[in-house]
Amino acid sequence: MKVIFVYNPKSGSALEKRELRKKCQTANIHIEAFIAIGDGFEKKLATYIARGKFIAVLGGDGTISTVAGYTTSTKATLIPLPGGTLNHFTRDLGIPQDIDEALARLSTLKPRTIDIASVNGTHFINNSSIGLYPASLRSRQEIESKIGKWPAAVAASWRTLIRFKTYRITIDATTFHTPFIFVGNNRYTLSQPGGTERTRLDDGILTVYIAKTQSRLVLLKIALFALIGRTKQLDEFSEYHPSSITIQANKSMISVSHDGEFSRLSTPLQYTLHPKKLTILG
Repeated sequence: MKVIFVYNPKSGSALEKRELRKKCQTANIHIEAFIAIGDGFEKKLATYIARGKFIAVLGGDGTISTVAGYTTSTKATLIPLPGGTLNHFTRDLGIPQDIDEALARLSTLKPRTIDIASVNGTHFINNSSIGLYPASLRSRQEIESKIGKWPAAVAASWRTLIRFKTYRITIDATTFHTPFIFVGNNRYTLSQPGGTERTRLDDGILTVYIAKTQSRLVLLKIALFALIGRTKQLDEFSEYHPSSITIQANKSMISVSHDGEFSRLSTPLQYTLHPKKLTILG
């Protein structure tokens, strides 16, 4: 098997190219070219995508999501490999979390198609949200260089909970005032320890959860129930399963998270599920 290998050299868990090549050789995989994620990598990648190549990408959800966006609706095949802090996508696909095991099984697999979602043209493989979470991401980025990643995450979450805002949104002619909206690629459940889980990625639907509460105390309770995997948190959400959704807001621009990153996007927000538009081997 010949692959184009995309990797993030700035990742804390990044492996050296020499080590990656050795691991691939052991699995009878030949690396045609390495492409490091960075400025201008999209142009290099586009050449191989146009040729319908196997595009292996080693990284966490954010890295894999970026590359998946470029391979969607093309003849290229994405090979997602776990290599980041968070690997929800590869776990949900049943891919071994050990890189050597993940590589070794590739020769026994055949490409398959799965769903991918987008918000205003930005693709995501897991989920997107509005409100508390993107506000927390923005706050974390402001202080991460000063106190470190995990302390910044805790501090940002606490700051966001104290300062949280509610959003007036309209979905299918129904208006909500809410501090948090979750939109997931395929069917998510909120009853598992750690918050969410998927059992498949080819069901052709989105999962939309809208927090009913505007109370800080109830939001804290939701977070605690999510942490221990209690289903009681479901009582605090309205749940929908559309294939697309348009969200109107009382602002022209809004912060939106997508697979651990956040962007400022123009409203209205158009969420769309793209059934079986992403070809993967994994």
